[in-house]
Amino acid sequence: MDRHQVSLAGCHDYSRDSVREAVGRTLELLGGVGSIVAPGESVFLKANNVIAASPDTAVVTHPEVMRALVKEFQRITDRVIVGDCPGGPFTRAMLKRVYGKTGLAVVAEETTAELAMDTGVAEVSLPDGKMMKRFTLCKSMMEADHLVSVSKFKTHRYMNVTGPVKNLFGTVPGMTKFSFHSRFEDERDFADLVVDIHLACRPAFHIVDAVEVMQGEGARSGSKRKLGFIAAGRNAFALETLVLELAGLKLEDSRPLKAAIDRGVCPGEGGWFDVLGDDRQNLSIDDFQLPSRNFFSERTLALLTERLSRHFTARPRPLPDVCTGCGRCAEICPRKAITVKNGLAHVDLKSCIRCFCCEELCEYGAIRITTPFFVRTTGS
Repeated sequence: MDRHQVSLAGCHDYSRDSVREAVGRTLELLGGVGSIVAPGESVFLKANNVIAASPDTAVVTHPEVMRALVKEFQRITDRVIVGDCPGGPFTRAMLKRVYGKTGLAVVAEETTAELAMDTGVAEVSLPDGKMMKRFTLCKSMMEADHLVSVSKFKTHRYMNVTGPVKNLFGTVPGMTKFSFHSRFEDERDFADLVVDIHLACRPAFHIVDAVEVMQGEGARSGSKRKLGFIAAGRNAFALETLVLELAGLKLEDSRPLKAAIDRGVCPGEGGWFDVLGDDRQNLSIDDFQLPSRNFFSERTLALLTERLSRHFTARPRPLPDVCTGCGRCAEICPRKAITVKNGLAHVDLKSCIRCFCCEELCEYGAIRITTPFFVRTTGS
């Protein structure tokens, strides 16, 4: 396997000057934007903007990171597109709402970058895919000359963490994301699906926003944590390995990365890539908090898990004082386990598959993930 390079730059806040300097340095260390795109070519900068959330929530890619990247790529080409494919209906109305809330619309307006509003889809094949060999993905991302992933590192209840590898699951249009959750209920199968989609997208480059991140019960209910860096590279698996190491985590703490290692997509130990830039020791921590583990499903036979896991696993709980009864969680639930009665969402735990899409995509933060007392007391 070829040896790869990743770059690392400290960035302690989201002030425009700090972000511009850090983003510029990570790119320059790897040859600059001229090594990624040529004059006249199009580049799609794909953010992690799965939901209409404010940048200060540490849930979405910060707009200052997107702004800095747009400015860098505009040094070479005037065909820069910014956007994402959020969860829920893949419509122009949804895109407009998400771009407005996350600050991406302002970035596009002020930089003259194109804001991706095309809701078309394209068929993409992956003959060697493990879970699927053909995908329907966001057309504008697939048709750009170069796809650059701009991920947000944060915890994720289903995959443990999300970052450079999982970010391209966001190329899957709207509601199709939730059908995949239903089709691939097992976490290991879903992780393999994430790897398949990543490989099918053939991304050109990756940037990860790890200045302020979400830890604990992510992707919405955790707590903000400052990691204070931006990193970049051409290989997402190398980049994710670096981010995990800086957060004091093990490689298997990222389920998609573990799936890639098990399949031989990337090595399962360090030393196969070089880190350029700032000293890793100065940016490392050792107390990053992961989500509570699914104790029962990871320690028992599948048959018992299917029958009894609802008594031992984390579960979504609508908050009566916050829930607006809008019904979006019911709309996106892949198993139709949520209904709205008397203005409040209700979850049928017998049908719930614990994908936690409802919690992740509730714009009002009206769903919390609770952990049964038995699991809490076992330290899982």
